[in-house]
Amino acid sequence: MPSSRLKKLLIIPAILIGIAVFMLLVKNSSKPVRMAVTEKMTAVRVISVPETTVAPQLMATGNVQPSRVWNSMAQVSGKIITLHPRLKQGALIREGETLLQIDPRDYELAINQAETGLEAIRVQQAQIDVQEANAKALLKIEQQSLELAEGELQRKQKMLKQNSISQSDYGKEQRSLLTQQKSVQSLVNSIKLYPIDRRRLATELEKQQAQLADAKLNLERTTILMPFNGRIAEIKVELQQFVGQGSLMVVADGIAKAEVAVQIPMERLGNLIHSEAVINPAEVENVELGKRLGLSARVQLQQNQYLIEWDAKVARLSDALDPRTRTVGVIIEVDNPYVRVQPGRRPPLVKGLFVDVILSGQPQKNRMVIPLSALHGQQVYVVNQEQRLEQRTVTISSKGADYAIISSGLQPGEQVVISDLISAVEGMLLKPVADDATLKQLLSSIHGE
Repeated sequence: MPSSRLKKLLIIPAILIGIAVFMLLVKNSSKPVRMAVTEKMTAVRVISVPETTVAPQLMATGNVQPSRVWNSMAQVSGKIITLHPRLKQGALIREGETLLQIDPRDYELAINQAETGLEAIRVQQAQIDVQEANAKALLKIEQQSLELAEGELQRKQKMLKQNSISQSDYGKEQRSLLTQQKSVQSLVNSIKLYPIDRRRLATELEKQQAQLADAKLNLERTTILMPFNGRIAEIKVELQQFVGQGSLMVVADGIAKAEVAVQIPMERLGNLIHSEAVINPAEVENVELGKRLGLSARVQLQQNQYLIEWDAKVARLSDALDPRTRTVGVIIEVDNPYVRVQPGRRPPLVKGLFVDVILSGQPQKNRMVIPLSALHGQQVYVVNQEQRLEQRTVTISSKGADYAIISSGLQPGEQVVISDLISAVEGMLLKPVADDATLKQLLSSIHGE
């Protein structure tokens, strides 16, 4: 019992000591310091909006195709008797060289027969001329005889009235006159038929001449000539092979021009065209489409470390929109695709080559441009004079491959944010950092470099 009391007495001093320490700490403690609240600045990359001349461009890809393709069809039938010694796939052959020849003997025989027929008709024409001349000479004689017969009949008629001759003698003279009149009329009728015979022979002559011309044309068709400087694409015949009329024999591609067809969205093509020219259908043959629309073109090929270029032009547009992609076909034409060929460094524009096409529009002066990365729908983020974020709605005139042309909503020299702000709040404090590299790349792009 005495021990428990002792323990209680020992606790009291410890409590008193704790209270004294607490009072001492409270007395010596300092008052809380109020911290000043500071606004956080967000660093962003910006460029100053340039106002400059824009050379609008777009790039598309396509396959090279020959501008001219010739399919040689057999116009006559026969056996192939000769072939060009270099008539092989891929061979280059000049215009006018003989590619192959079909056996011409049947057509030479047809020419001889037609010429013989013509000669026979000419003989008949000469014969008719002689017959007509003879008939006219004989007619004169018969007409003189008729006049004599008429005079004799008149004399016999007087004698009959004087009873110097009998009635039967007078009748004989009448029959003689009638016979002479018949002879004269027969000659007259014969002479009238000669012009008809001449027209018949003239018709037969024209028919025979047409047959001769056809035979000569068929003979010409037995020799197949190269119609232009070209490259052999396909060969469908062999030596001593019989070909029927209408058979495909040779396919050749022209090398004077090459074409590249590219599919361009209508909107992007419209961004290149700033011409107010009107093209009438009647003027199409005399109009170079690219010049009228203010479009120029070039073809590029990246081969190893070499970038090869060809001057080109916009030749025409396709006849319809692609219903699936809603794009229009633009046909680019390159003159002399086989010139300045350097093996290993500059190949010719051969069929099937996959190339890039650069289409350029007319330069547009005093245009404000920004990178596409700065666009957020129809808005851009601008750093205002208080270094705060301002969301600005802009009007986009047109777009290029990596830039947009702004017609309203911005002023030249304003700072546009090109950083990707995850949470953009109107009025937030910004720390702009000029991105000179992006600005330089933007200017190179809009100048077509």
